[in-house]
Amino acid sequence: MCCLKLRAVILLLFFLCGSVSPWFPIRNACAANAEVGAAAGHEASRTVKNIAYFEAGPYWEFSLLREKVTDSLKRMNVLDRVRFPDSLHVSPGWDENASVYAAEAKRLMSDPSVDLIISMGTVATKALLAENNLRTPIVSIDVADPVGTGIIDAETGQGALNLTLQYTRDKWQKVFILFHQALPFTKLGIMYHDSPEGRSYSNVNEAREVARDRGFMLVEYPGLDREESAQSCAEGVTNLINRGVDAFYISALNCFDWSKDNPQQILDVLHGKGIWTFARDGSVQVRHGALMGLSTLDYTPLGDYYAERIGRLLGFVAESSPLAEYQYRPKIALNMDTASMLKLDIPLVLLITADEIFDSSLMPVRNETGGE
Repeated sequence: MCCLKLRAVILLLFFLCGSVSPWFPIRNACAANAEVGAAAGHEASRTVKNIAYFEAGPYWEFSLLREKVTDSLKRMNVLDRVRFPDSLHVSPGWDENASVYAAEAKRLMSDPSVDLIISMGTVATKALLAENNLRTPIVSIDVADPVGTGIIDAETGQGALNLTLQYTRDKWQKVFILFHQALPFTKLGIMYHDSPEGRSYSNVNEAREVARDRGFMLVEYPGLDREESAQSCAEGVTNLINRGVDAFYISALNCFDWSKDNPQQILDVLHGKGIWTFARDGSVQVRHGALMGLSTLDYTPLGDYYAERIGRLLGFVAESSPLAEYQYRPKIALNMDTASMLKLDIPLVLLITADEIFDSSLMPVRNETGGE
């Protein structure tokens, strides 16, 4: 009887441990199941997460910033744990109706397969916030004026609970001050599409504020079409020239996107009238001929900033791990060929402090030394 009871107990243990063979030792069968369970838990912790990407339309800076974020995710060993499905890549186009952006935002916010959304630019971010489910993390990048467009609070810098956004207080005010201090002008031309987003992309509110404080005149052309097309921009430049501007602010306009268009003709018209050109997104614009701009050497730290937060939001970076901070430091880029064409003597102190100088006369020197 005792043997029968012992045999029953042994068979029960085999059943509980899931062994298929009564001859397999009980201890090893249980251990094997424990190992299988541990392996399953490990695989669960390495679940691949889906990241959606939403932009109103293509723009060169959007592409560059996305590349920097992806590079940072790769360095963090997170890139192989996320995917960017084509079905979740949204870019309707700049000329689409607002209802299209709203519909795409609603689709992403209601899709249970979406673990996080990268929102590139003001239009996409506002569309998502209008359809916000308050659960899906929104990582918003390259929003020109998050306060002016109502995305975050001016005092606290805070927005929706599921929104992540890097904000630098008074960023664009500092840019206009820097330009005016470096090369003082009297009448600065600026153009934009007359909408909250259009004014945001051109930093109109900040320009008005600095113009009042520093005493120069801001000459505005609000007549650009929604697409900020080359024809519309050419008409705007002609209007500003006729109104006597001596300087022009190149903002984040599609007609100045060198990856899609050729703004050279617009620059030639401006420089042909002796008008100084100041570029918000400096390096690429100054390389192509703008007189002065902000050096864009610091996209990698911004990529690190967003990548680390994406990693934490998806559970791939421990809550206790310190996150990279990003501090905006305006840097100067100069084009000496353009300065020469404009017969402009660049102050020595500006040459010394510039971070990037584009000068065709320096190319032979760089080639001989292997620099470029």
